[in-house]
Amino acid sequence: MRKITYSCEVHAALDTVWKLLVEKVEQPQIYLPGVVHSRILQHYGNGLLREVKGEGMLIKEKVVIDRAHGEVHYFLLEHPLFTGRVVNRVVPSSVQSPVAPQLLTIEVDWVPKDERAEHLIQTAIPDQIQSEVLAIKQRAEAMEKEASLPLSTPYGFGLTVSLPFGDAVRKVHEELAKEGFGIVSEIDMKEKFREKLHKEFRNYLILGACNPGLAYQAVGVDLNIGTLLPCNVVLYSITEFRTVVMIMDPVAAMALVGNPQLVELAETVRQSMQRVLAAL
Repeated sequence: MRKITYSCEVHAALDTVWKLLVEKVEQPQIYLPGVVHSRILQHYGNGLLREVKGEGMLIKEKVVIDRAHGEVHYFLLEHPLFTGRVVNRVVPSSVQSPVAPQLLTIEVDWVPKDERAEHLIQTAIPDQIQSEVLAIKQRAEAMEKEASLPLSTPYGFGLTVSLPFGDAVRKVHEELAKEGFGIVSEIDMKEKFREKLHKEFRNYLILGACNPGLAYQAVGVDLNIGTLLPCNVVLYSITEFRTVVMIMDPVAAMALVGNPQLVELAETVRQSMQRVLAAL
């Protein structure tokens, strides 16, 4: 049996890389040069049987998807040149740091059937495995970069962070406190939808953030301004390890009033909130 392994770090969220490994199971032509056709023959509990055609060969594989260990196993059932298996694996490079890169590995354990196969496994296949790993890395990091772009609406601004929902909530609390903001209200929309409508929804939390000193100045200018307070901060899950943080734009809100003093105060709040986002 010949064993070939190639690993590299990927600066992307774990679920981003995992999503690509699963996509490669169903659409190998995106990742494997020479593949012209693929067909899923059967689905079962934790995997599938598939057929892949390319470079004059027809290959049949049993694929086992092990999400708990971050592994996808490909067992060769029919191959003109080899027997054996391939493992695609992604694991965190550090369990202590949620923003640490992921370690992506492709491990090939193949037995050549003839001299041609022996030659390929000593020459071309190691480079193919390396290219495959690097292609997944490039694709994952490009997706990560795109997902991390600032988010903006006419009434708010935010970004996507590579943190699980609970970690993101704790981090937002910490950074708001550093800017002098306390949380005066907290609405768990997921729980409310479950309780009132018996509907399931993603993690979705609305935090009412208030800086007492700035709020005091604002109501001193206009007693009715409380209708636009506090400054809402919204967090919601988009995947297991990615969370969106959106903040109400206080300048956009205060612009409705038309009072320059309030807009000036709102600009101070906006700068604080931008620092909160920058620290996430």
